[in-house]
Amino acid sequence: MTEPHTTGRTGEKNIPSVNAENEHASAATKLTIGLAAVAVIVVVGLVVSIVMLFRGDDAEPLVSLDPTTDNGATARLGDLQFMPEPVFDKLHRVVYVPLDPHGVILADTLASTNRPVEQAPSGVMLQRIHGNMDLPFSTSDGPTGFTDSGVATGFARTPQGAALAAAHYIGYVAAGGNRVEMVTEAGRVSDPTGQLSGVRLADDTPTAVMPMVNVTFHPDLTLVKFGATFERPNGATELRVVKIPVVWREGTGWVVQLDSTAFGTEFEPVSSEGWQRWW
Repeated sequence: MTEPHTTGRTGEKNIPSVNAENEHASAATKLTIGLAAVAVIVVVGLVVSIVMLFRGDDAEPLVSLDPTTDNGATARLGDLQFMPEPVFDKLHRVVYVPLDPHGVILADTLASTNRPVEQAPSGVMLQRIHGNMDLPFSTSDGPTGFTDSGVATGFARTPQGAALAAAHYIGYVAAGGNRVEMVTEAGRVSDPTGQLSGVRLADDTPTAVMPMVNVTFHPDLTLVKFGATFERPNGATELRVVKIPVVWREGTGWVVQLDSTAFGTEFEPVSSEGWQRWW
């Protein structure tokens, strides 16, 4: 093993190590900014997008979910597993508050196996889980169960399931240090470069799924984009976009790839194609 190169002017020793630390800090800063967009963009009360809700009819065969993660907690609204009355979120969407902080698994409904990518999951319900996260549950594409700590699992290997999984797992990452710990221990976030170690968000930060979805689907690796309308300082209205790559891992399901070059934030024109409002 060779010694580090130490020649040059005083103070220039171990420059590669310093550069590596700076790059790591920069990556963590960018990640924090992106996650803050997820957490804050709904909390500040952005205008709801003009893109119309797309919903399709349920059809024949049931989408294949992962029954091994089903904890048997199927429920309907009348089962007294929610608070008596729902609440509005900052975008005036109806959110149900489950008595179990993990959330309530919804009863399965039939959904076509060959649905178009842009079709919304069936039976979508926003639930306020763990007291600070407003996230979507469906009757067609999951979740079907929870880990011991309460992280949702069992999302279908479909465009709709990928979007639901991305909403849940990036929601945990954006909801503070205690939620980051839950989702990383559940193995639903891949962070080989250690970017999350530099993220500084307060525990129990309120967060909610952004209202618009755009999915580029592949059964092994899918790019899910979430968006909301945003007024720029120059007065222009654009879409604020958070890009979430999710990879399918056998035995686990969808996992967020934080180290992917596709992960990040950007702006798009409101006229951009491929956007739907699912929740």
